[in-house]
This record gives sequence, structure tokens and C-alpha cells, in this order.
Amino acid sequence: MLAKINKLTNWQAALIIAILGFAVYFTGLHNPFQGDDISQIVNNPVVHSLSHILLLFKGGTFFYNGNIAPLSGVWFRPLMMVVFSVIYAIFGLHAFYYHLIQLLLCIGSSYLLYLIFKRFFGSILALVLALIFLVHPINSQVVLAIPSMQDALFFFFGILAFWLLIRFKSLKIMLLIAFCLFLSLLSKESGILFVAVCLLYLLIFKRKRFYPFLYITIIPVTLWMALKVHAVGLAINPHAGPIDSLSLGGRLLTMPSIMLFYLSKLVFPLRLASIYHWVHPTFSLRYVLVPLIIDSGVISLMACAGWLLYQKKRKEWFHIFLFFAIWAAIGLMMHLQFTPLDMTVCETWFYFSMVGVLGMIGVLLVAFQEKINPYWFTVIALIVIALFGVRTALRGTDWSSPYKLASQDIIASPDDYIAYNTLASYYYDEHDLSDALLNIQKSINIYPNGNNYNIQGAIYTAEGNFALAKQAYDNGLKFQTLSGLYDNLAAITPVYGNTEQNIQFLQSVVHKHPNDANLWFYLAVEEFIGGDKADSFISIKQAYSLVPTNQAIQTDYFDINHNEMPIITFNPKPVPE
Repeated sequence: MLAKINKLTNWQAALIIAILGFAVYFTGLHNPFQGDDISQIVNNPVVHSLSHILLLFKGGTFFYNGNIAPLSGVWFRPLMMVVFSVIYAIFGLHAFYYHLIQLLLCIGSSYLLYLIFKRFFGSILALVLALIFLVHPINSQVVLAIPSMQDALFFFFGILAFWLLIRFKSLKIMLLIAFCLFLSLLSKESGILFVAVCLLYLLIFKRKRFYPFLYITIIPVTLWMALKVHAVGLAINPHAGPIDSLSLGGRLLTMPSIMLFYLSKLVFPLRLASIYHWVHPTFSLRYVLVPLIIDSGVISLMACAGWLLYQKKRKEWFHIFLFFAIWAAIGLMMHLQFTPLDMTVCETWFYFSMVGVLGMIGVLLVAFQEKINPYWFTVIALIVIALFGVRTALRGTDWSSPYKLASQDIIASPDDYIAYNTLASYYYDEHDLSDALLNIQKSINIYPNGNNYNIQGAIYTAEGNFALAKQAYDNGLKFQTLSGLYDNLAAITPVYGNTEQNIQFLQSVVHKHPNDANLWFYLAVEEFIGGDKADSFISIKQAYSLVPTNQAIQTDYFDINHNEMPIITFNPKPVPE
């Protein structure tokens, strides 16, 4: 049997990978839009037309304002946004097709990984490693969460570039490799890791090609950097989690737990969450010393394994082991919080490093194969793949609704304030305001910010408690000047506060956010209430010019133009930005 598997054709391997991929991930293909999907796709008119493609290269990924403008956010992901736009143009607003494209990308990446591993290890081991990579639960979020399209894309084009590098040698292919790396960078800045891996491979194994390739890669990296700086600047920190508030010393004390997280989830991926926000900024035995000892022990074991390879004069395998060890290390180093990111850890951040870990395991299995029983290896491999596959299939059901995902996330990550935001928004929609307030207060206790205070204000607005609503919005603005906070604060001005003071506030806000139609609308209402009909008409005209298709603003434009009181509709937005 093993002899037959070792004679697998590439097409047979591709079929096995594809069948297993669909078998494991079918539970998540019909999950709905949720979370960041709403502002990135559902309510984002920029991706709803291919005519806006160029706008996707001029901003972030989120749509918050009431007009077609460069998107918000600090993340530069134009290729992901273009893919969203193309899918929308072909299939419309159906989440299934977004999940399907992600799954196909991940299946394609696993197949390319099989081809790469095959050049080092042979068919059977390459297939086992590629299948583990595909179905491992820690990688499941790359398929199951639509915002993780960025990870699926950056990895696919990056691993394609690496496969082309080791498969072909011509100058024309180098240009194609550079283009693939450029696409990887346009998907996510982590694409720079594949640039490093390609250079590392040439430095260790093909030094004559190192400098020509180095010169060629300068072009895509420079072009990507220029586009990124023009679109979102150099900022890489959205200040979205407790890790952002820590000093370098606090982050250094948290690093042992970060590394242990990835090691433990690699071996025992039972409890999983989409976001983790815990931090350990002070020294402790449990969260600093013990993780540091375990991390050091694992690193020492890997170092001993490499030394053993070197001592036994297996230099070829030692070099391959070293290559994959550095592959794993640079991926981890990028996410150890030397520079604070938007969460403490994220399962998708191990997607790149897992290749290095699997590569090291592959080297050790081949180098010491005489000590391994082929029968038991096959049995254990099948059991591992089956267990991981079942866990991933179950994980797919967690994304069946925002409520279920948030509930499951809190079990694995009790410090996930965003999950409490989601639960608060869910109870708000269900008109269960007491439970909504309870959950949003938990979120605020963990990490007070503009988002959770915005939700709290929306809940108080729904209760009719405008004084507490204003207080919540004002508290939120102390942390973040979000457009949603200004919109919701403006929404209570017709029924709360002094008209003159409200007008002054709204005039100052529209000066800061001149493209927000909602702010112009409420300014028009306040000016009308205050008796300034001329300025009121100017303000509503400005709102109408920004969103001429908005039916409510069309109606109020007509009313104010005819000296009639505009219709005021309360619509606070509790969904976090």
C-alpha cells in the first residue's frame, strides 16, 4: 500500500487534497456575513461596483461614512477588496461564494505546499504534511472568516512564488515570481515574509541566483510601499486592543505566553477563538516563568535535533532543517508584539509559520526513517488528520451566527471584549436592553474604547435615557473619534440639549467630517428648530449632494425647501466599527 502511495501522481494528490478540503469545510460554506463583513462588503458601496476599483487602492478596507470616498482603516489590503468586488459583481451579496473562493485558495495553497514538500521528502510524507496543514484547526479561520481572505490570498500568491522559484530558473520566471510577491504584498503586508523566505532559500541552496533575485524584488517591494504610504500612511497600529497600551517591557513579559499559545494550539487545538486580547504585563510564575521554561525547552529540543543532524554528517538535511526552522522563526517574530498589533494573538498569524514547523518535522522523519515503522506512521498520520478534520468541521458550525461565534469565543478567550460587543449588539437587536447593557459593561471593563461606548450610548438612546447616552458617546470620544460616535451623538440633538450649543457642536463636527451626510442632516434639523431656515436649507442641500439616493434625506430636503419640519428618525448604530 505504501509503495502505491509513494507513486501517487500530482493529479491524484490534488484530488485527495480537494476532496478532504470540501469534506472538512463544508460546515462553514453557508455561514452568513458577520463582523467586519458588514462594513467591508455588505454596507460598502465601493465594492459594489467594479467602476470603483481604483478607490480600493487609495484607502483602507472599511466603509463608515455616507458617501463614496477612500475607505477607512490603517490596513492596506487592495487585492482582497478587489476580490470582494469581483465576487460581488458575479454572484451578488451571497456569503457562500466568498467562503467558496477562500476554500479554493486554501486547497490550492495546500496543493502547492505538497509539490514543495515533495521535492524534499517524497510523495507520501509530502501529502501527509500538506493534509495536516489544510485541515489543522488553527488554520480553519483562514477559510471560515471572510475577512481572512487577506490571509488566503497572501499565502496563495506567496507560496506560488516560492514554488516557481524552486521549480524554474529562467529570468522570465523571476519576473513572474516578483509579480506573485507583489500580489501577496497587496493582499497583506505579511507577504514580505515570502520575500524573505525566497531570498533565504537562494542564500542557502542557490547562491548564484541570490543577487539577481534580490535586485528584481526591489521593484515590487518599493511599489507596494509607495502605494501603501499613499493610501494609509506608515501606521500599522489601529489601537484596537489592550496590547497596544503596554510598554515594550509589558509586551516582552507577554511574549512567552504568546509563543506558548501557538505551540499549545498546534498540538492541542481544542478551544479556539477568533480573537484573543489577554495580556500579562507583570512578572508571574504562571504566565511568564512557566511559559518561558516551556518555550526554551522546545527551542532547545529543536536545536538539539539540528545539532544531531549536523553531527551525523547529514549536512544536506541539516541545511533543509535550518531553512524550515528560520521559516518558522521569522513568521513568529513578526507576531510576537515587538511592534504592537491589533490583538495579542490570532490563529491566522501562525498560518505562515506552520509551514516551517511541518518542514522541520518532515526533515526529522526522513533523516531518521530507519527508526520509524511505516505501518504505524501511516496509522498515526490517518488518526491525526481525522481528529484535526473533525475538530475543524465542528469549528465551522461556530460561524453559523454572530451570537454563536461570540458565545464560543468567550469560552476560549474570556478577555475578548469584541465578543461582548457582539453579544450586546445581538441583545440590542432583540430588544433585550438589560442583557445588552450587561454585556457592553463587561466589554468596557476589559478594554474601554470608542466602539463599546458607542454601543452603550445606542442602548441608552433606545431606552430614552439621552443624558446617559450623551455621557457614553462623550466617553467614547475620549478614546477614539469614530464617525459612528459623532453620528449617534448628533442623532440625539433634536431631543436633548440646548439648541444653540447643539448647533455649535454640529458645526464643529461637520468641519472635521465634511463628507458625513448624517452630520449635515442633523445640523439642518437643529438649524431649522432654531429658526435659521436659510442655513438649514444649505445644510440639508449639502447632505443631499453627498447621498442623493438616500430616500430619507430626499424627503427632508423637500420638506425644508418648503419650510416644513423635517421628519426625524432615530437610528442609532450599535454595531462596532
